[in-house]
Amino acid sequence: MKPAIFSFVLLLTAAVCRADTFLLKDGTKLDGELAGEMDQTLLIKTRYGSLTVDKAEVAERQAAPAVPAQPAAGLEAPVSTAAAEAPAAPPELPEARAQFTFSTLLPEGGTRRLVYFESGVAIATETFDAAGSPVSLEGAIKNGTYSEYYADGNLKTIKTVLGGKMSGSLKAYYPAGVPQLEAYYFDGAKDGDFKYFGENGKPLMEAAYKNDRLNGWKREYGPDGALKNEAYYEDDRVTDPPKPAAAPAARAQEQDSLVTGRTTKVARGEIIAFKLNAKYIGKVRLDAEFNVIGQDGTVPDGTARVYGRDGKLQKEMLFKQNEVKALRQYDDGGALRATYTFHEGKATEFAQQ
Repeated sequence: MKPAIFSFVLLLTAAVCRADTFLLKDGTKLDGELAGEMDQTLLIKTRYGSLTVDKAEVAERQAAPAVPAQPAAGLEAPVSTAAAEAPAAPPELPEARAQFTFSTLLPEGGTRRLVYFESGVAIATETFDAAGSPVSLEGAIKNGTYSEYYADGNLKTIKTVLGGKMSGSLKAYYPAGVPQLEAYYFDGAKDGDFKYFGENGKPLMEAAYKNDRLNGWKREYGPDGALKNEAYYEDDRVTDPPKPAAAPAARAQEQDSLVTGRTTKVARGEIIAFKLNAKYIGKVRLDAEFNVIGQDGTVPDGTARVYGRDGKLQKEMLFKQNEVKALRQYDDGGALRATYTFHEGKATEFAQQ
């Protein structure tokens, strides 16, 4: 679905009151009323809010079944002996590439609307104002990893939602597949590194957040990747960096200021030891199904990243009140393999793309 900005001409017909089914070429299914149209765009009113859809993206519109007339009191309705006509089969549509997807719409007034889908069916609409603050949520966003795609099918954005809020990594890509953004969230707030890249793959900006505020170095780069300026923040305020000051050439050591973990394989599971500022703070033992079967020490709220001996990211674990709330498992190539949520230490996997 593509954004459109215009005024709709309302259709003052009986069809407005009927909930039709619109099948889109990308496999999306929308149930709603046709509330207006102009040029090549439709306004479809669903139970989760009004959506704008290009006519060219509609593969088929299935009208709502007519409600049969009720016989007058005391009279029996006539019985037809003709065989019931089988409904026409829907057109073959491409399979959805992910169970959970979302689309970004830009209606009038500077607002931004995210529409969430499960297996191609809209389940929720989230609206933000021009400043990016949430305005409303209709429906329910299920726990899961949501993907957004460009019109040509290339991956545009992938993020994880837990408890109706973003938690964990957010990754966005340019149409050619080059990374555009890498960010981390916890319980809807920025928590961790934010990195922006140009289409040439070189960094444009790096910043560190904690509790939705700048905490750490913020660096900006030129188009060629050369450092332009940098500043150190504490709770969104520029301040002197800690002593000794981190040298720009030693950026790899900035990871020491975050909670990190290392894995040790044991019989029927693994033990993950966590450090904060290079100091041991606790450990978690997981069985082969990632259930928590033992824990020691205290891990602060937020995202802890677990690395292998080769320095590659293996897992991301979300902690809240010293409990594991979510775990994301990555392949050696960096692709997300699986995501788990936890209740009283028991892990439950939910579907990925």
